[in-house]
Amino acid sequence: MFGTIFRKELLDQILSPKFLIVSLLCLVLIPASLALNYASYRSAYQEFDSSQREAKATTTVFREPSVLSTFGVGLESVLPKTVTFTKYQVDAKGTQAQNEVLSNINGKLDFVVITSFLLGLFAVLYAGSLVSGEKESGTLKLVLSNPAQRSAVITAKFLGGFSVLLIPFGVSTLLGVLILLLEGFPLFAAGNLGRLIALAGLSVLYLSALFALGLLISTRTHRTSLALLASFFVWIFLTFVIPKTSEPIAGLIRHVPSEEVMKASRTQVRNQIEKEKGKALAPLMTKYLGDQGQGKWDWDAYSKARGPVAKVYEDQLAETLQKFDADFERQKAARRALSLNIARLSPASSYTQSALAFCHTGVPDLENFSRSLQAHFLLLTQALFQYQFTDTFESADGSSRRQMGGDTRQGGKIDYPAFRYRFPSFAETLKETAPDIVLLALFNLIFFAAAYFSFTRYDAR
Repeated sequence: MFGTIFRKELLDQILSPKFLIVSLLCLVLIPASLALNYASYRSAYQEFDSSQREAKATTTVFREPSVLSTFGVGLESVLPKTVTFTKYQVDAKGTQAQNEVLSNINGKLDFVVITSFLLGLFAVLYAGSLVSGEKESGTLKLVLSNPAQRSAVITAKFLGGFSVLLIPFGVSTLLGVLILLLEGFPLFAAGNLGRLIALAGLSVLYLSALFALGLLISTRTHRTSLALLASFFVWIFLTFVIPKTSEPIAGLIRHVPSEEVMKASRTQVRNQIEKEKGKALAPLMTKYLGDQGQGKWDWDAYSKARGPVAKVYEDQLAETLQKFDADFERQKAARRALSLNIARLSPASSYTQSALAFCHTGVPDLENFSRSLQAHFLLLTQALFQYQFTDTFESADGSSRRQMGGDTRQGGKIDYPAFRYRFPSFAETLKETAPDIVLLALFNLIFFAAAYFSFTRYDAR
């Protein structure tokens, strides 16, 4: 009886107009998005490669784009492409293409977005009418009048309906990957194949969770129209409301000053310490460099004499700014973790977070890139910044201001350290995404178990 119901469900869904609509949309959107995003990646990589070759002996570094952003753009358009270091400041800039204004405003379409939004919606709506629709047509009563256990009926409906949904998804994905291979996509390089298999597995796990949710809604309603309406509103809540409100809620619970406020406070602290240093160095400036450019000038003597006096303030400034930045980063990380945990109440968020992590465009890559920048800054400090100085002098009434700068490094070529950044390994990504994978499995279990027990008490009359 299980096989009979399974084949019936499979045939009914394949012959329905829904299957044709989903198939056409998948065959158009998934391959097209993969091809377009891979073209964008190649353009970004060429820009990265040329910029990196032209700016070798500088304090500017460039972030390599992820080839897997072809499948999930994620934070690729948010992460900085160019980062310039100075002694007390890091200036990060993006390189958004100016001819892609509408894409940047509306968000780019990619495999992860199509799966999360479009296929997620179809999964809920597909399953939303499986039970209630058959009750309205009277076929459910006939099926249950046969010697068939309700557990076999609900399981066959789930597997049959979900298998039909996977057909257009699988075919369009394979077609898209084939197009990428023809365009030179490095599928078998750097563990890309394993990550894409994991991405496909996550997608199936996510779609099955939403399909089980739609089946649950169908077993709790007795009219198709009501089931579809309820499925649509639940999909909106899970896909839009929870993910979009997680950050504002986290901000209310853990308030963090804005970047502008942080930069203003940082500048104020730096100016205060620089002013105190200028007062301490004022006698040396007068002695060796004259007052306001008048009198004797002995720069070498000043540079040598200022060292012990300035070191106290420069160490204090470096320690204060480092502590200031570290505290701000901790606050941001705590709020980000809270918002991600709130968003995980939705299977859509769990899927998106884990999928983008496997595409190297998720939150783990943002944090990994930040750690790489911090490590590179320490190397630049040892090689260059510790020898640079800028002294600021103000008149007693604050009416005039004078800046003197130099470099105490003893001649020779500056040995600029190479920026070392590597994408997280597969094992590291798997560890980071383990909570989301477990949550998706739990969503599957909870939704299907609820649908199963609800169907055992369902009135088919």
